[in-house]
Amino acid sequence: MAFRTFGLSKKCRWALALILALVVLALYFVYSFLGYIIFSVWVYFVGRATLSSQVAPAPYPVVFILSATLVVTLIPWIFFGGHQGCSEFDVTMQTAWGLSFEDFWFQFTIRAVLSWTLAPIVAFMLLADHFASPYVRESIRCVLYMYLAQLLKTLGTAFDACHGTDLDGDNVRDMAYEHDPLAGFASAYGTGAAFLSDIWCLQLVVERLRALEETYGQPLPCSRSILWMSRLNIWMFFALAAMNFTPPIASWVVSILSTFSIGLITLLIWRAYAVPLHVLQAALRLEAVDGVLLQLHKEAKFAMRVIRKAQIALVLASFSMGWHIASWGVSWVIIAQWTNDAFQYGAMVDTMGNTVCLLLLVNSSLHLPRCIPTCYAAQSAVDSELTEELGCTCGKKVGLPRRSQLDGEANDVVSCDKCAWAEKVAEIADRRVAVGQLLDFHKRLGSENLMPHFDPLRSTTNDVVRHAIIPESRCGNLGKALAEVLPRRSTGTPRMVTHHWQNRFSDLLAVVVADSLGMKRWDSIAQQLSTKQEEALKERLSDCGSLHWNYWICAFCINQHASICGNAMGVQDTVTAEVLPSCDCSTPKDFNDHPIQCELNKFDSMMLHLHRCDVHGFLQVVAIDRDFNVFSRAWCVAELVQARSCRLDQHVILHSPEVLEKNSRRLSSLRVEDCCASRPEDKDAILSKIGGKDEILEFNKRLQQLLLGSEGLLAGWLDGQRLLQEVGAIAARARTRVGEDLSEPQTAV
Repeated sequence: MAFRTFGLSKKCRWALALILALVVLALYFVYSFLGYIIFSVWVYFVGRATLSSQVAPAPYPVVFILSATLVVTLIPWIFFGGHQGCSEFDVTMQTAWGLSFEDFWFQFTIRAVLSWTLAPIVAFMLLADHFASPYVRESIRCVLYMYLAQLLKTLGTAFDACHGTDLDGDNVRDMAYEHDPLAGFASAYGTGAAFLSDIWCLQLVVERLRALEETYGQPLPCSRSILWMSRLNIWMFFALAAMNFTPPIASWVVSILSTFSIGLITLLIWRAYAVPLHVLQAALRLEAVDGVLLQLHKEAKFAMRVIRKAQIALVLASFSMGWHIASWGVSWVIIAQWTNDAFQYGAMVDTMGNTVCLLLLVNSSLHLPRCIPTCYAAQSAVDSELTEELGCTCGKKVGLPRRSQLDGEANDVVSCDKCAWAEKVAEIADRRVAVGQLLDFHKRLGSENLMPHFDPLRSTTNDVVRHAIIPESRCGNLGKALAEVLPRRSTGTPRMVTHHWQNRFSDLLAVVVADSLGMKRWDSIAQQLSTKQEEALKERLSDCGSLHWNYWICAFCINQHASICGNAMGVQDTVTAEVLPSCDCSTPKDFNDHPIQCELNKFDSMMLHLHRCDVHGFLQVVAIDRDFNVFSRAWCVAELVQARSCRLDQHVILHSPEVLEKNSRRLSSLRVEDCCASRPEDKDAILSKIGGKDEILEFNKRLQQLLLGSEGLLAGWLDGQRLLQEVGAIAARARTRVGEDLSEPQTAV
């Protein structure tokens, strides 16, 4: 980060930007051409350093950008009368480089086409929704910087074509920047910004490599050389931007050195990427003899795709930069039309190459915006429920916060329906289970006394509920929630886990443990659970002080005996393929026909209750399974939206980034009416709570924003930097698995 911000605080960066702006203003009155170039440096500094803390999408004026493109590309027709008007000056007279009117007109046409090619790309990147990420925002600012430079060069070329003069009468066509201030600004700024955009793009490419190295566990080859050479190139490119004020031979020498440096950096970065790529290829050659290796194969394929995309982006950027810079130096030494054409078209290729490079690096982070309000009326929902509770007829007003203490007489009053509902909600919300207890429970699974056939790689939460949780929570002829049977370890506010019962039970527990350890992904925890390393995980949790953190998980905190225990509905066990067992206890069963005592219809009310009791402590943990099936369950979707409406903190725990890449596209078409529920009446109840057709449509829009918006649940998982860090971690695991002998010597030169 120090390299990105030049080691300066935010205030210092703004102060330096102000000083540089004053220098630009002063130079304008002293030597305007140099002032224009320094202005391009100022814009670069503001975009690269001053705004480096910007992480969220910003409402840039896309309409202005498209309008400016339209105006600039129509300048010959607006001000000069089109091709005919522009050709009124001697069309055969040539510049010192041998360029005539038709040459300039052709260049203008190509630049206009390029401007309109870049305009929708820039508009998409500016409008695209994404998570909070400084890397993504900086990449977008860099593309915008390149686009504006290209647009100004188009403006300058339009003046060269249409504003022909020969003021000194030497029969040599003048360049427009020599006598027109606007053309001078466009030419000087565009040239300077073109070289500075090369610096910027190269820095972003190097940062991607450094992100991979951070988690790879070993220095990549020549990593220090790459870093120092990229810094050296900064000064070379600054020199190139100011080469109008040096002898031609100096321009040629600096451009050749810069071109050589870019080529060398490209080879070194390619070699650095080749090391983890080699390890990943070696991992794929290993025979997948177990589930761990099979998962490693999937991760390796994903990581290889990311690395190869980065390599393609590197080649595009370096080739276009090399062409641009080399032709710049040659055009100053050899004054000829072909050298000027090589430079002009090289600059266009450079802009396009850098744009495509950055688009490849961040495209997975961007998706089309949705016109959805991001602020939800959480307080209105709370107020609405409180209004209903004010309709209490028994005098208890159980659901009201800050209610006065009830006297003894009031406590003997039979609760009305509203208060009975609130009492049941409070009872359910008071149940919780500690993460250490969950690990102890998991350790017992597979033993002779508890679900002997348990398979951590296959057994689902539904299997465990039927074979273990229901039997363990039976007390004589009646039953309770297992959380009520287990000893209470602490009284802290629980974290509510939203999960899918068809997900593997070990994966559910892996999510809980990962959250307790402050992790964002659960795949490594699942591997430990599959090899019965519960005690090692408990030690880690104890060291972190989170062994007794409480979680509210419906499988443990809902009394299954009061609802589903007596009927397995013909569902088969995942491992044995036998019908799941039923329970013959005498606990009364309460479903939707007894809404007050039913425990299956109060998840949203329970969340609201816990949120009121501890606004800052209660949060939701979203357990995203490998196949993203959690988003296909109606109750899970309802819980997600309810949590967002209450402005709860939501911790999303994913298996891995490649699983997100595989499933993220299908989320864009998710609708609550397409979701499933174990009981049809549950889905009907959820839809009826949402409302009619219009309300369901609005709910779906909110759901899309919740999942894919810039502040959505998946925020942070598609950041270019985080993506490369995940790739580095995958490569590190692959290196460990295949053995150190398959890796090249890892020496930081």
